[in-house]
Amino acid sequence: MKHLAAHLPWPRIKALAHSNAWALLPIGSTEAHGPHLPLNVDVVIAQEVCSRVSSSLETVEFPPVTYSLTDFAAPFAGTVSVPAETAKAMLVAIIRGIGHAGFTQVCVVNHHLEPAHFKVVHAAALEASSPSFRVVVPDHRRKPTGPLLGDEFMHGGSHAGAYETSLMLAAAPHLVDEDARRALPSLSVDLPAAIKAGATNFLEAGGADAYFGAPAAASAEEGNRLFDIITAATLDAMRRR
Repeated sequence: MKHLAAHLPWPRIKALAHSNAWALLPIGSTEAHGPHLPLNVDVVIAQEVCSRVSSSLETVEFPPVTYSLTDFAAPFAGTVSVPAETAKAMLVAIIRGIGHAGFTQVCVVNHHLEPAHFKVVHAAALEASSPSFRVVVPDHRRKPTGPLLGDEFMHGGSHAGAYETSLMLAAAPHLVDEDARRALPSLSVDLPAAIKAGATNFLEAGGADAYFGAPAAASAEEGNRLFDIITAATLDAMRRR
């Protein structure tokens, strides 16, 4: 069962914490996602994963973290990037704050996949955790989950292409500009390889419109399939001891 922390009074939060409910912290970014998707794609997807996880476990979902390190999209209007040290300090404080409410287990549900940001998330979780306070950070980029999400996810950068657009069509289709999406040509770029070769932003990697992959090939059906995989991996990480 899902409970939204922002909608509850503090005594109810206290009771849920003492009942051993999981605290969920969705994390995303505010950054450009092509001409067809909104700036809050990562936040929407993280919150949707939280909602689907909550159908299997009693959870308290805290308000999302909507700003973090996002240097690769920095050249595009609307992108707001936070320095790594600031982002880490903020995350440590937020996670510890959740722990101070009495929760003993927190799952950080992150969908902003920029490598430097994910490194910050892992480091913050490690610093905030303690023997009596478990902080879990599922990482669906890794095996065995990553390959199940498709070749574009593993090698195409998974930014605003078929992967993320499908997830958005499943979670929030009203936020997808369908005319723009259908008009976008496929852009085959191995973003991880471009980063290894020295690219420091999407423009340098060949993404002039802040997308990679094939948005026109996206579908809600594929989005729901992807959500099933990510949700299952998240639950597995939460249940693992």
